[in-house]
Formats: sequence, C-alpha cells, structure tokens
Amino acid sequence: MSIKLIATDMDGTFLRDDHTYNHSLFNKVFRQLERHNIFFVAASGSSYPRLQREFKDYTTKMGFISQNGSVIHLGDKLFKSFPINQEALARVIHVLDRFYGPNDINQLVISTSEKSYVDQGMSPHDFEIVKLFYENVERVPDIRKIFSQHSNDDFTKISINFANHINLKKVAATLDGYLPPSLIMENSGFNTDLIGNAVATKQNALSILQKHLHLKPDEIVTFGDNENDLGMLAMTSQSYAMKNAQPIIKMQAAHTTITDNNHDGVLQTINDIIKNNR
Repeated sequence: MSIKLIATDMDGTFLRDDHTYNHSLFNKVFRQLERHNIFFVAASGSSYPRLQREFKDYTTKMGFISQNGSVIHLGDKLFKSFPINQEALARVIHVLDRFYGPNDINQLVISTSEKSYVDQGMSPHDFEIVKLFYENVERVPDIRKIFSQHSNDDFTKISINFANHINLKKVAATLDGYLPPSLIMENSGFNTDLIGNAVATKQNALSILQKHLHLKPDEIVTFGDNENDLGMLAMTSQSYAMKNAQPIIKMQAAHTTITDNNHDGVLQTINDIIKNNR
C-alpha cells in the first residue's frame, strides 16, 4: 500500500483546543511527507484566509478544502468553488428571521471564497471569534442587504453560530423543511451550522482532488472528529477518528488515533504511517 494524500480536519482534530498546533513537529513531518511525495490537505469549515494564516510557511506546497468543501485551493491558487445563487441566499435569511431572534444567534457570517462579512452590530467579543476562524472579515451596515450591495460577488457559505440555549438537532429539524433543495446544512461543531451549495461537502471536495490527482481510495488517509467529517472518513479504508471524537464518529472510521487533538494525535499518527509506508 502506498499513501499519496493525507487530508485532515482542523479544529478538534489537527488543532488543539486553543487553536494552536506543534509547529516544530509539523515542520519535521511535512519534510517527511515531501520526501515521500505525500500531498497534505487541510480540510476545514473555516475560511481559506484563516488556513493560509495557519500554514503561512507551507501555503504553496499543500491543498486546502475550506468552508466545508465550498472552496478548494491547490497551493495559493483557487481550484474550484461552489457558489450559492442569490435567490437561495435570500431564502436562508428569510427562514432564519422567521424562526430565530437576535438573542438566538451569536454570529451570522456570509462568505465568498476569499472574504467574509458580518453585521456592524456584532459585539466586539463575537467579532474577534469570527476573525479567528475567517481572518479576512468586513463589517457591513446591514448583513441582510449584503447580496444587493455586493451583487457581483460569488457567495459560497453562510455560517450561523447559535446561542447555547439553542438545540442544533431542533434547528436541523426546523430548517430542513424550509431550505431550498439546492442547499445543504451541516454541523461544524461549536454550536455552529454551515449552509452552502448542496454539492459543497468535504467528501465531494476531496473526491474532486482525488480525481484530479488520479488517486485510488486506499492511497488517501483522512482524519476527523465531527459530523461534517463523516463523508470524508467514509471515502477510504485509511480513515482515523480522533481519540477525542464522539463514539458515533469513531464507529464510522476505520481507525481511532492513539492520542487526542491536544497531544498531536494527527501528527503522531502520520509519523507512524510514514514509517509503515516505507
């Protein structure tokens, strides 16, 4: 067996709970990946600018699946994106306004492939959290008018972080019947739902890269910890749920990492894979 691509989720998987990672160990692992011609892909619900920041010394040498599969980059070049049409976007906002008030939603973020927008009324605390995950963020006077004011932009994802008193399972049950069939809603952890083009999933994005790079399923390794990683984990026999993942995620993956995300679980496992792949 020869491994040619490794794709990993970020928050709760590759990153520690404080959103950092072991840069020294990653540098050593990345050099080994290059030596063995293994392509490294970061797959995240957050934005490409955020992933660029996390991997600023490696950007041109790896792949990026951002916004849960809505945007794909090879190095610093946009490879493919899946926009949402304006009518569907307006429908999402209408449905959110119908069922949820300002105290129910902490952060509403609407993104293109390179930029994200929030309402100027967002609290400084929430704005700093959004910048952590989206990096290139602009406040606008009224987020609900963003589509008419930026009519030429290709919007790719809507992120809704709900207040703690909101049950996301009830959100899914409520919104599923109202969202246009052209859209999909996925839980991204942290009480956050991401809404985007129905074909924009991590699984589909990774399948596109697999086809582009002419890879077989058993030449791919995947890591994840959450529901939005399940499709990606199901793609290959070399899938790993994190030790810190919920039992249902571990049941779907072929393997479970020995150590969790706070103890370099992904990097330690990659080290072992490289040793066994020689």
